[in-house]
Amino acid sequence: MLCAIGKLAPAVAQPQHEAGECYYLQGDGSLEELANEPNPAKGFDDIHFFVESPDQSAALNATQLEDLELQLAAADALYRDVLGLTPPLLMPRYQRAHFIMVVLRTDQTRSGQAYDEVVHSAASPDCHIRMALGGHVNAARSLTPAHELFHLYQNAHMMFKQGWVHEGLARWSESLLRGDVQQGDSLPANIEALERVMQESYGAAPFWQRLFYLLDPQGDISIPDALRDIRYHDGSQVVAVTELYGSAFLPLLFSSLNEAGKALATQEQWPVYSWAEAQQRSLRHNEAILSAVHHAVSTYMSVADQPEELRVFMQLIKPMTD
Repeated sequence: MLCAIGKLAPAVAQPQHEAGECYYLQGDGSLEELANEPNPAKGFDDIHFFVESPDQSAALNATQLEDLELQLAAADALYRDVLGLTPPLLMPRYQRAHFIMVVLRTDQTRSGQAYDEVVHSAASPDCHIRMALGGHVNAARSLTPAHELFHLYQNAHMMFKQGWVHEGLARWSESLLRGDVQQGDSLPANIEALERVMQESYGAAPFWQRLFYLLDPQGDISIPDALRDIRYHDGSQVVAVTELYGSAFLPLLFSSLNEAGKALATQEQWPVYSWAEAQQRSLRHNEAILSAVHHAVSTYMSVADQPEELRVFMQLIKPMTD
């Protein structure tokens, strides 16, 4: 049974002056939108599915498409209502976007990809943000759709794409649906261990797990019953998480990273939302990221309340704040 769980990031009618640009995308004419009538039972109508050819549309499995819709709506409800993150279409960078496009590609060599700019094209004149998935993704067996949606949340809140932040946090987000939340490994206690974390990508997830656990060891979480009750067509649970560490801290972390990016753009005289890709991924910004982490943790928890392991880590990264 499908359950209503809220819209997937409602669009904003009037963009503000600080909104990001909407770029025209060349070579997009082959995309075709799938007929997808708004259905309140599915919980959203601000995500549009596109395929690259009419033949692909005919070959799509309706059950798999509905499971995909369910996973994206459930993930969005988690990110928005449980974690308290602002949906991408409500953030300044994406206020010109009217919807989220999901492109299903039969020849997708990577299982998923999230794009970070607001675009429009001949195939879709309205401004939007987009992600791409393999055309036959099985949401009941893969959390790639939720992972890519989390990237859209990240892109809306920060310009940083260093692997340990971008992929590490996105890999951690998968545990929200999978239900295998961990306490993580010990936080780095010396510069060598910290450097190893910052050289990671997906493998940095345990670092974030540990940080969140130390900030919120009780792991209390309230999941709406309507969200817990959602099932894929095979009967498996879409949202399996029963405890979550650091859920109240994440919005503060995202806000701190957002402000750090704005400050860096001002310092470097860059447009706030139009950094070169190389700058978004540059490891020389790790100090700015660690400074933002230090600020978020200090705001969230006083030194007196921090466990020893966390205090040692905070002392390690404090020089980054100077």
